[in-house]
Amino acid sequence: MIELELKYKLNEIPNITEKISKENEVEDIYYDTSDYKLIRKGNFLRLRNKKSIDFKLSTNDLTHLFCKETNFSVDNFDAKEITHILNDIGVDIKIRSFDELVNSLNVLAPIKKHRKIYQLEQNVVMVVDEVEELGTFLEIEYDIDKESITQEEASYYKKYLLNILKEKNLISEADEEIHVGYVELYLKEYNMKAYNLGLYK
Repeated sequence: MIELELKYKLNEIPNITEKISKENEVEDIYYDTSDYKLIRKGNFLRLRNKKSIDFKLSTNDLTHLFCKETNFSVDNFDAKEITHILNDIGVDIKIRSFDELVNSLNVLAPIKKHRKIYQLEQNVVMVVDEVEELGTFLEIEYDIDKESITQEEASYYKKYLLNILKEKNLISEADEEIHVGYVELYLKEYNMKAYNLGLYK
């Protein structure tokens, strides 16, 4: 699946008339190797709420507009497939359990947020995140059931999402479009070495 998203740092929370479909606390712990092999190539390994392991892998899109996402359950740990993905992206380890996975990597960034989720359309989700130590953000995402998309397709979907935000008055000129993820924003504040090594700025 391709996940395409736009992100804005909000000056103030807009008047959202859509019904909240879900509201929760989210704890994301991002991991990397000691020499930052993942972030150097724009790849991310995330543990969400101690329940799911998510790979957000680079598609060589330097705009950081979309990525390929693959998800695994911690409870039904697929050591073989996770090892295969890690090896494919240059991390030469073999793991047999969840504990082996997290113990063989370092914590890159802990991100905690209060999240409100809105289902705007069938494939379009908007979230408003109050992120500890970083601020309040709005993300709008389009999940595309493909293994890859072209830059032309990405540009089309970006305009589509932007039109939704403008038509519903969900962003203003005071809001700042952010072209990096929470990981980069966190690293810029707390780990400049890792931030400078990262693919996205």
